[in-house]
Amino acid sequence: MDSLTQIVLGAAVGELVLGKKVGNKAILWGAIAGTIPDLDVLNRVFFDDLRANELHRGVTHSIFFSSVMAPILGRWVKSNQASLLSVFVGLVMAVFFFGTESVTGKSMVALITLLIIGLVLWKMKGQDTATAKDWSWLFWWSLVTHPLLDCHTTWGTQLFWPLPLKVAFNNIFVVDPMYTVPFLICVTVAMFLERTDPRRRWINKLGLVISTAYMALTILFKFEAHRHIRASVERQGIAYSKISTRPTPFNAILWTTNVNAGDHYELGYYSLLDTKPDVDFVRIPKNHQLLGPWADHENVKRLTHLSDDNYVIQLRNDTLVFCDLRFGQMGEPAVDKPFVYSYQLIPNGTQLDVKLLPPRTPNGEQFSTILSELWTRVKGES
Repeated sequence: MDSLTQIVLGAAVGELVLGKKVGNKAILWGAIAGTIPDLDVLNRVFFDDLRANELHRGVTHSIFFSSVMAPILGRWVKSNQASLLSVFVGLVMAVFFFGTESVTGKSMVALITLLIIGLVLWKMKGQDTATAKDWSWLFWWSLVTHPLLDCHTTWGTQLFWPLPLKVAFNNIFVVDPMYTVPFLICVTVAMFLERTDPRRRWINKLGLVISTAYMALTILFKFEAHRHIRASVERQGIAYSKISTRPTPFNAILWTTNVNAGDHYELGYYSLLDTKPDVDFVRIPKNHQLLGPWADHENVKRLTHLSDDNYVIQLRNDTLVFCDLRFGQMGEPAVDKPFVYSYQLIPNGTQLDVKLLPPRTPNGEQFSTILSELWTRVKGES
């Protein structure tokens, strides 16, 4: 999920675990812990695009990482270095995110928030009644809930690292206000109540219950969308080997699907509010033959694994482009439209270099148009 959501989730979990003993310190440290797994963004500084994406949501998003780091951070917080740690984390993340081209405005806001949190903690010196074990539990829960949440999105999370399995339930979009806002409101209100006030814990729990209930609802929505899409595929006589479904941006009502149909994919949308019986599909040729002699190259195999074998090849200006279908296209699917997440394949002698193309992000006017079209489609077709 996005950085803001992870910060808010970490804060809510921190309050749940230790808020009664240490008050707002639990919220602030939970917020920091909730975003630590995303330090794997530093991979882009040291590795090429392909390797960095292979490592994304890897070891730092594992149960192993949470279990190792929690006692270390718990003891550190109890030491005199706690304030230094908070500022260090905020500074490091801010510097590297600001220096990364892929950073979004929301990520910047979230990381500036982290830096402010660090400075606040610097001022919150003094003794508390929590033990190192208490702090370790706070860190473990705030760390591990980060990858557990990410498992519900599309990318794939290596929760059981070092095992290669990546978990991706595809039931919630990476940014969904319906999930984040209840946390944000309830945690904010809780911060202004005394740590011994029973309303504080009740309000924080309310945010957790509402957001968790919404998450469960998205799973039910996914099952219903998948059932309808599969029935539509079968009614239309489309021979398929796999159907994947995932939510569209900012909601869990409109779903997009990739149907693996041999030498091509069938792409389409389905809204839970649709009244027409069948999905309108667009045929997208795989064009795997365009790879030619590069089809068995190691980098192509790595990209295939990274995309979970959901890809097509496009030819743009005489250059091969590997398109990851999991993140779709902007707006309605079309044959010649670029995909959001793509890699340029560049022959270099006997080697094949891979360059991540900048994710396609619309400008202000385009974004407004796409949002308007999205909202229209969410409301359903008859």
